[in-house]
Amino acid sequence: MAPLVTLFEQTWETAVPLGADRTRADGESLTPGERELLKLLASGMTDETAGRQLGVSLRTVRRQMSGLMERLHASSRFEAGLRAAQRGWL
Repeated sequence: MAPLVTLFEQTWETAVPLGADRTRADGESLTPGERELLKLLASGMTDETAGRQLGVSLRTVRRQMSGLMERLHASSRFEAGLRAAQRGWL
């Protein structure tokens, strides 16, 4: 069952409403899920608490943060927070 839950969560995170534009033109925009995750973590929530709030697993939270850190070219979560704020993501 766990692999099916993981597949669902991955699919859910990349899903867009029918007819919506799927592309991120410059790689600078965030999905609504990413934006909410950043807000929750910036408010001081742990990964586990943020995951529960968003209704996703701890693994999904960590995967999303890893992807955000990569896009921000950050080597730490602190640096990622600073860079996200500089870009106006927070």
